[in-house]
Amino acid sequence: MAERLSALVSALSRGRRMLIVVHDNPDPDALASACALARLARCRAGVRCRVTCDGMVGRAENRALLRELRLNILPVQNVRWTEWPLIGMVDSQPGTGNNALPRGTPADIVIDHHPSRVPPAACFADIRPGYGSTATILAEYLFRAKCAIPPALATAICYAISTDTQDLARESGPADTETFVRLYPLADKKALGRIRHPKLHHAYYSELARAVLSAFTHANIIGSHLGPIAHPDSVALTADLLLQHERMGWALVTGRCRQDLYVSLRTLPGRHHAGALLRRVLGSEGHAGGHGTMAGGRISVAGLSEEKIEARQKQIVLRLIRILKRKEDAALRPLISPQELDEAFYKFL
Repeated sequence: MAERLSALVSALSRGRRMLIVVHDNPDPDALASACALARLARCRAGVRCRVTCDGMVGRAENRALLRELRLNILPVQNVRWTEWPLIGMVDSQPGTGNNALPRGTPADIVIDHHPSRVPPAACFADIRPGYGSTATILAEYLFRAKCAIPPALATAICYAISTDTQDLARESGPADTETFVRLYPLADKKALGRIRHPKLHHAYYSELARAVLSAFTHANIIGSHLGPIAHPDSVALTADLLLQHERMGWALVTGRCRQDLYVSLRTLPGRHHAGALLRRVLGSEGHAGGHGTMAGGRISVAGLSEEKIEARQKQIVLRLIRILKRKEDAALRPLISPQELDEAFYKFL
């Protein structure tokens, strides 16, 4: 770890300002990791940092996290890439298709916990697929560098580890547990409460209703097509929710935001690698990546009619079934039967 820290500090010392790129529509792990890298850069190399990304921070919990961190994200539309001596990237990698780094623009520092399809070309790269969150990796550097971790950052890292590992129950390792236990006493518990339990917008309940009413099943596969959504992370949130069904081992959810169709895949531990599987499902039409039990991707649907978008969604589901169940065609059953719907509305009236 000492050699890695020395190499990272050496890379940081190549400039006085660094732009940190996180993946589009960043989640808590990306946001906490960016702030942790910025803290390390300032503490050990006197480097000032800004954070940028494409997309939006949508979920109420993630917006609450931004407020607690007082993080002002630089819109990627305002970035002049040539003006930044250093470019760092956390929780993503160059060329994955889920970040704003322009093709051909090198990243100086890349730190991530997602598996690499191609080793990133960078002055410094630390990729650890065995870790449950990128924030854990950055926290280890802060510990080793003896950089003080303020309560807001400790809070963010704890929340990032918790969300990425489902409270240390999903794809977490000893390092994640150790980091969480070490930082939790430093975290602001009231701030954690504000992040975990924010006020929810009406759109949240509207999307939740669509998720349940449109949900379908086939064997142990459950899925839903959300249609137009306000924020892309609604897709991942719904996939996590549907996988909690007692008889299901796979969850596939799609949702359309702007000109893209977002796709999330979830499964239980010990099955196929979700990231590799979703790449097979989307093929050359889209971009996808992820871990053993969770994956995300997107396909451009710019210019397509509603009928063609619906056909694309059905094709994605059938490809998944074909790979998992070896069936060329399959009947999908609604999760909630018409009779159950009628009874529910009757009681409501």
